[in-house]
Amino acid sequence: MNAAATESPVHSSTELHAAATVVDGSTVIELSDAHLDRIRRGGVTAVNHTVTRPYADTVTALREVNRCRRWIDEHSDRVLLALTVADIERAKAEGKEAVILGPQDTEMIGVDLDLLGTFHDLGIRILQLTYQRQNLLGAGCGEETDSGLTHRGRRFVQAMDELGILVDVSHCGERTGLDAMDASGKPVVVTHSFCDAMSPHIRAKSDAFLRRMAEQGGVMGITTLSGFLYYPEDPSRRPDLARFVEHVSRVVEVAGVDHVAIATDYDETWTEPMRAAQLKAIAQSDSKEHKNLLGDFGWNERRAIGMDDASQFGNFTEALLAGGFSPEDVIKILGGNWLRVFGEAWKPADL
Repeated sequence: MNAAATESPVHSSTELHAAATVVDGSTVIELSDAHLDRIRRGGVTAVNHTVTRPYADTVTALREVNRCRRWIDEHSDRVLLALTVADIERAKAEGKEAVILGPQDTEMIGVDLDLLGTFHDLGIRILQLTYQRQNLLGAGCGEETDSGLTHRGRRFVQAMDELGILVDVSHCGERTGLDAMDASGKPVVVTHSFCDAMSPHIRAKSDAFLRRMAEQGGVMGITTLSGFLYYPEDPSRRPDLARFVEHVSRVVEVAGVDHVAIATDYDETWTEPMRAAQLKAIAQSDSKEHKNLLGDFGWNERRAIGMDDASQFGNFTEALLAGGFSPEDVIKILGGNWLRVFGEAWKPADL
């Protein structure tokens, strides 16, 4: 048998996308049939859903989790709650969407480890330590000073490890994120961010941070929001998926292909009037935490060209192949890397 005969068969981007387990590492889903239709057309298997709004109090957060759980129950023919990697694999086999519950904040929990356990029991499997501002665990990236993870923050991270909740440091300050890696015995992830070396920003991650993340086994999802993938030399130019691939390539160069993935960071519930109100509030605030993080892109340009919503997820596969990635690496970036790190952090179904 010659060497050519032993090589993997060549697939079209459509076939490759259909074969992959595709994961959106961070999004806010609209609990609607329209969302389910977008997911189906985009070939997406699993999403990490920001189930509670940042800075929600405990009662509000519990209500939001309950509302999402009830919606999943009511659409069990099309959706399932992802508590294990096996659930995501089952969703792929059955043509369903697996919804991972992943709040972007811990302020509804504080440092109450019993309450943390309750949220785990309700289905939380990814949890971001801070959202922009300082809390009882550590500093957000919107703070002028990052003093790192607090003593109670370290215990909180260890409790997350014990429960099987994946630690997310996307909106954390750099030192707080690095401290979380030191405190955790499991991989720590950045569910949604981008490369500071390419698009400098308080939400971006440095090369040094990415190297440490890779040493610990973590993964960073690259967003496709225009204000995050911006070109420093031409900040008003709307980025496209080629720019997304450039950020992916940077992570691969610095950390390796096993440590990068996709996370649109799209909020399907956001409306143009809500955006206008947010900009008005920002204009009246002097806080770095509340600065406009998304640049000056208009409503219809807020997302990268070629990725307006989840129905266009197949364009990621085309862009990665066009950018020189092998089919094997594309499979990892589309979802394989997320599945690996979920498997390392979460507990299997029989535990």
